[in-house]
Order: sequence, then structure tokens, then C-alpha cells
Amino acid sequence: MKQFLALKASAGSGKTFALTVRYITLLLLRAKPKEILTLTFTNKAANEMSERIYHTLLHLGEDEAYLNEIAKESGISIETILLKKDALIKDYTNATLSIFTIDKFVNMILREFCGYAGVSDDFEIKEDDIESLSAKFLESLDLQSFDKLIDFQIYEKKKYSSLFDIFQNLIEKNEDIETVDVDATLITLQKKAVLDKAYKIKEFILNSPVASNSAKNAVDFDSFENLLKRGNTWLGKEFASEFSYFKKCSNELLEEFFQETKKELAIYYKIRAAYSLGKLFELYRLFKEYKKSFNISKNYLHFSDISNLVYELLSKKIDKEFLYFRLDSKFSHILIDEFQDTSLLQYRILQPLIEELLSSNEFNSFFYVGDTKQSIYRFRGGKRELFDYVSKTNPQIEVEVLNTNYRSSKNIVEFVNNSFINLPSYEYYEQHSIHQDGYVEVLEDNALLEEEKYVNIAKKISQLMQSGVNSNDIAILTYTNDDVLNIYSYLKKMFPTLKISTEMTSRLVNQENIKALINMVKYLYFKEEIYKENVNAILGKEPGSELKIDVDIKQKSVQETLYNIAKVLDIVDENIIRVIELASSYKNIVDFVYEIDKLETPIENQEQYGLQILTIFKSKGLEFHTVLLVDRIKQKNSDKSSLLFEYEGVELKNIYYKISSLENYNEEYKKALEKEKSLNYEDELNILYVALTRAKKNMVVFKKTKSSVFDLLDLKVQTLGEIVKSSNLTINHEKSEKVIYKPLNLGLQDKPMQIEDDEKEYSLYSRYFGIATHYCLEMMNEFNEDSLNKALNLTKSRFSSYLGDSDFLNIRNRVLALLENEKFLSLVSDGEYDKEQALIYKGELKIIDLLVKKDERYYIFDYKTTKEESKEHEIQVSHYKNALKDIINSSNISTYIIYLKEKESFLKEVN
Repeated sequence: MKQFLALKASAGSGKTFALTVRYITLLLLRAKPKEILTLTFTNKAANEMSERIYHTLLHLGEDEAYLNEIAKESGISIETILLKKDALIKDYTNATLSIFTIDKFVNMILREFCGYAGVSDDFEIKEDDIESLSAKFLESLDLQSFDKLIDFQIYEKKKYSSLFDIFQNLIEKNEDIETVDVDATLITLQKKAVLDKAYKIKEFILNSPVASNSAKNAVDFDSFENLLKRGNTWLGKEFASEFSYFKKCSNELLEEFFQETKKELAIYYKIRAAYSLGKLFELYRLFKEYKKSFNISKNYLHFSDISNLVYELLSKKIDKEFLYFRLDSKFSHILIDEFQDTSLLQYRILQPLIEELLSSNEFNSFFYVGDTKQSIYRFRGGKRELFDYVSKTNPQIEVEVLNTNYRSSKNIVEFVNNSFINLPSYEYYEQHSIHQDGYVEVLEDNALLEEEKYVNIAKKISQLMQSGVNSNDIAILTYTNDDVLNIYSYLKKMFPTLKISTEMTSRLVNQENIKALINMVKYLYFKEEIYKENVNAILGKEPGSELKIDVDIKQKSVQETLYNIAKVLDIVDENIIRVIELASSYKNIVDFVYEIDKLETPIENQEQYGLQILTIFKSKGLEFHTVLLVDRIKQKNSDKSSLLFEYEGVELKNIYYKISSLENYNEEYKKALEKEKSLNYEDELNILYVALTRAKKNMVVFKKTKSSVFDLLDLKVQTLGEIVKSSNLTINHEKSEKVIYKPLNLGLQDKPMQIEDDEKEYSLYSRYFGIATHYCLEMMNEFNEDSLNKALNLTKSRFSSYLGDSDFLNIRNRVLALLENEKFLSLVSDGEYDKEQALIYKGELKIIDLLVKKDERYYIFDYKTTKEESKEHEIQVSHYKNALKDIINSSNISTYIIYLKEKESFLKEVN
């Protein structure tokens, strides 16, 4: 095994395979699981990685590819590996794993050292309340600072909200720069100096006998602002003679006046840029300090706040040894997935740990894998340049390229090769496919520019299904969430029986049925016709259509009101039910009307399977039998950010405040703009690369006839190969009956979960959920809600690396249900109890979840988080009873299994 290795893994080239092999190889070489820090970028990826390793260990020997590669990497014979299989499984399943998202790892560090950062250990993680934070910041400013902010807004013609966005951006990047305090009067004086020189040009042109009316009109200015407006066509020229209207009357004197004006303008822009940047950062530093105190007072942090605090801790307040001591683990091995998406701040946090591994003589390793061509999150801070920077600045790291594509068919791979390999200044390694055939079609779609944009997409779906492609195997990739919703709505009308799922990050309140519901509530509340017409438009009704809803919104509960309205409008679906569930947090309909638009909860998938519609960004890391790739419908929004960050490699070189025409007078700024333009171009190519590498068998590209994003690749209309049928021939694209919701329940029915036996056996997630639930109950000093809340905070601190917020809410609901169980409370009330009571019986260790002694009788309770009862559970608690019976020499024992469900709990007595 190469100790320090970086893998450039193109799409479909076996990245996850390589990571899994590396991890198991380390286990074979006697590395402990908790010492192998494995970092990914999403919870889904972290869970899949831990499950993949577990599944591979369980089936080691069945897959020759894994076994041979592990033997090769470890230098251990296949026979020896198989002999160690059971021990590896036992070590892995009993260990505390160090497989995290980077965010969770950073969060874990802060929770351990929160006292050093001045924050409470039970802080919440959530999005900033923009309205409250911005308003409170304004209130915190003294009169002098407030005046500075207002002056800056007026001078820069900026709304406060956009200024607030700049502050947030600076905090996320955690970048600062030395600024100069420029007196505003210097700008006024310099404007006058520019005008003095420019008036000489004006006088020269007006007095020239050969000057045209167009030339004279070009110098028709009487103020500095008017000069910039009139001179926007000629001030940017290098010489006066380059401006066509000045050419006839140009001579040395005019050129002299022109160059003097340019020189004074360059000074003006230098002062102006320094002034703007200085004033901005003065205000930003005030905001940064206030935000820190605001977050502490509210006991919540944004992810960017957590990263900033941890970076400060590791760089100034704690050393590595103390870090390892508090985390109860020294990381001897680091594996990082999707390294091209790492931000500079994240890398700076990890850098001390990485450098220690690279410089140590002990048994350790560093491995990272990624693909700069799939770097599409630069807008979130992803820094693809880090991939090469780390390997080049650490020569002991070897770099290998994976160039065999195991995902896509031959025609798709060759199509992608031909599209990218000849692009100038774009790093692309030709890929080879192990598969044959495949289908590629690029078609020009005029409809994408018309009102009925998606008609040809619907026709192609119909054609594919008639050609033997199952609708469950089809994915439509788009550029925006708006496109997803629009295509979804169109296809639901065209194929009413078709199952369609959407992988959305869009907010729940943006879904059509939810919009209709909210507008109907607002109509009933405000009595304004616009809301009624919004409902008509959303539901496809004629303008002016009557909407008869007899609901007293002020007398009924919010949840009942929403349900009744949705039922009359016939829009009840999973998303409506989700909103009804969330509505319990609103005290009354007034709160709902004024607060619902702030709801950040994401949209629910319409179905669990079926034809899928998702954005290219959400498709990253996924693969589909058949892909329909849709052109960018609307032109990309122009970059309206006020700051330009220029990096030299991975080091910040400069921050510029964007000013119109500054590039004509500042060469460094001009180069920075060109560099940013080049990065934006590469971003677009990377998005296309991700999109074109998701298909396994069939790919259809819908290209606009003009202004197409595919023009970047010069894609031509073409067809390669023949459509590959689905291997699953079952007709399963027909929509099943609607889910029926019971009005009184106002939620999804709690049906027994059907889980395959192998899923029960292999799910690490289920294991951690069960352990966390038991731990929460163990940490409760009393069986009441206050004790539950305290225990839950401890549980979050311990298990936040494995479970998400929704899981902890699930645990809370299950324990709350137990606390409402009258039979359980009557049995434990006034009793003496021990939790996690250990018993040694016939040489075996038995652990009783809860042992209660009351009135000379013992009660054994065993917690279960599974949804199904099992005979094995009864056998297990019977063993506990027999053990305790022999130890205390008494039969005065009752045993119960407690089934903890999310909405109820029940006790089953075992005789």
C-alpha cells in the first residue's frame, strides 16, 4: 500500500471501490477503526461509506475484484485475509467509527472545546435568522457607526440587504485584508483634478474645425459623473486616436490631454477603490463582532461560524496533542473523499493533522481522492486548486489517475471523450469503457424557446418507454429547481398515471400545492382578491372562478384549518401533510399567515421511485440507466457580487471592491477579472462534464437552437448506437392508488416497516439509532421531560457524527411516547432502578436496560426501537429473568419488552 496517495478519479472510475479497498487494507494492517479519519461531504455519502465497508467485509471472498485488490494493496495472502474476516467484522462493528462529513467533524471539535471558544456545549446549528440579525445589528450601532453605514449605502447606492449579503460572504470565506483609511474629501479633490484635464479635451474638440457633431456630442459633459457617462465610449481607449470620432482631429496635443486625463482617472480609481474597500471592512468588522455575540446570546451557530471558531481554536488556542486527548483518538490515517470540493477554510483546519502524518515516522497514511472536472461547488467555497497544491507542496504524495470507466457504455464514454479531450487548458484524461454499445442522441429542441417548452421531452419519454426502457430507469437532469418543478408539473399533466420523483433542495413553500394552500389561507384572512386569483392560476382554473370554502379560520386549530382547506381544494399529498405536521409550531392562524413564507423545510419527494427529475448539482455522485439532459432554459444570472477575491494558487492575493470601468485604469484588477472569467468558464465545463457522465446505457441531450450552453462543447446534432432496453421488464411505471390520510391523525399512517432480512443485518444506521436511543434513556435521571431534554443534549454530543437532527427528533418523540405511557409510569414510580445493569450468569455477560425494584418485586425492562415484534426478543428477556432469578434466589420477577415507536409505546409482558 502506498503510504501517501492522491487519486484523480474521473466519473465512474471506481472511486468508492478504491476508498473501500484502502480502508479494509488499513484494518488488515492493524489500524483501529477510530484511528482512521474518513471524511466525506454529505451525510448520505458518509452513511453509504460506512455501510459499503461493512457490507464488503461481510461478503469478503464473494467478490474477486475486492479480494484481489485488497490482497495486492495489503501484501497479505487471500487465505490469510479470509481467516481474519470474522475478526475484522467484529472489530469494525464494535468500534467507534471516525467516518464523518467534514462539517460534522468540525462540529465535533467545537463541542469538545466550546468553553475555549466562549460558546455553550448545547448550541444549536441552524441558518441565520436574517431579519432578526440584521435588525439587531442596526440597533447595536452607535450614532457615529450608524452614520458611516448610511453614508456608505448612499455613496455606493446599495440596499442594506445587499450590504448584509457581503458581510455574510466574508464570514463564510473567513478572509480579511489590510485596508487604508481614505478621507472622502480626497475623492472630491481628485474628481476636480480629472475634470480639469478632461475640459482641455472638450475645449480642443469643440474648437477643432474638423470635429464632427458625434465627436462634439462625445465631450458634452459638465460634471464628473457626466464625463464618465459620455466618456464611456472613449475613456477606456489606450489612445485618443483609437476612438473613431476623434480620429480626424487627433494630434499630439489632443493625445497629451487624453493621457493626462487617463493618468488622473487612474489616481481617482485607486483612491475610490481604497476608500470603498476600507469603509466596507470597517463596517464588516463591526458586524462580525456583533454576530458572534448575537449567536452566543441565542445559543445557535451557522456552519460557517463553527468552521471559523474551530480554525481559530486550532491555530491559536489548542495543540494537536490536546485535540487528540479530548477526542479520545489519535488519527493515524486520513482518507478524504471528493477532495476537489474542499474549501480553503476546511483545508486549513485539517492541515495540521495532515502535515503531522506526512512528517511522522510511525505507521500512518494520507489518502485523498477526487476529480477536478467534477468541481461544481466553487460558489460554496470549493477550491479545486487544492487537489494539485497539496500533492505539489508535499512531494512524498504520489498521484495516480484512474482512467477506466466502469459506469457508462462505450458510445457514451467515447462521446464524452470527443467532447472534452481537445478543449484548450482543460485537464482531461481519455477514458476507456469496459462495456459495449450504448445510445447517445443530441437533438436541437426548438420548443425549449417556446411557451410549451417540454413537449419534446414528453414525446421522448413516451418513445423510450415504447422502446423497452422502464420509466423507473429514466432521469431528467436540469439546471435549476424551477426547471424541476416546471417539468414535473408538465409531465404530471401529460402522464397522469406515471410515477415521478423529484430530488429537490427547493423549499417546501415553493411547491405548487403548498403555494395554493398558503394563498387560500391568505385570501380567507386578508379578503384580498389577488390571493384568490393566485389559487386559480396555480390550480389551472379560469380567472374569476369561485372558490367556496366554508372554514372558520379563527375558530379552528391551524392544523385543522389547513387540512380542511386542502381537502376542499383536492390537493392533499405528501407535501401538504408535511406542512400540516409543521403547523403545530404556529400558535394561531395569524402566526401562520405572517411566518409561513420563512419556512426553510425542503420539499418532500413525491414518490419513492419512478421517473426522476433533479438538478445536475443533485445528480453528482449518482448514475442512471437512461438520462435526458435538458439545456439551460434561462440564461445564467450575471454575477452581482460586490467583491472580487483573487487567489494565487490557494493563497489570497487580493480582495477588490468591484467598480465599473476600474479595469481600464488598474491592470491588476483587470487581470483578476480575467482570471475570474476563466474560472467561471471552467465551472460551466465542469457542470457539463458531471451532467454528461451520469448515464449508463442511454443519453439524450436537448439542445436549444440558440444561446445553448452546449455550444461550449460545440455539440452537433447526432445519434450513436441503438436504445438499450431496461433489464427490468416489469411494467411498473403505472401510478398506484393515492395514499389515504385519516383526518384525525393529520399525519402519515404508522405502518409496519417492511425490511428485508439482509437490510436488518447490514444496517449500521439502525444500529447507531438503537444505541443512541438506549444511551438517551440511560442518561435520564428521572422519567420526565426535563430530564429527557438534558439527556438528549448529551446524546447529540455523542452521536451527532452518525445521526442527523431528524433522527434526534425521532428519538425524542419515542421517549416522550414512553413518558406518556401510564402503565410504564405506574410500574417505575417510587421504585429503585438501575440502568444498563450488568449481570454475570453462567460465564456470560447480560445487560438489562432497566431494572426496577419496588415493593419487594423486581421488574426487568428491555427497550426495542424496531417496528416489528419478534420471538427472539421474548427469548432474550427470558434469559435475563432466569439469570436474575438464580442470582437473587427469588421468582418475584416481572419482565417487559418496551417497543418504542415514534407516536406511541407499548409494553409487552413476557411470562
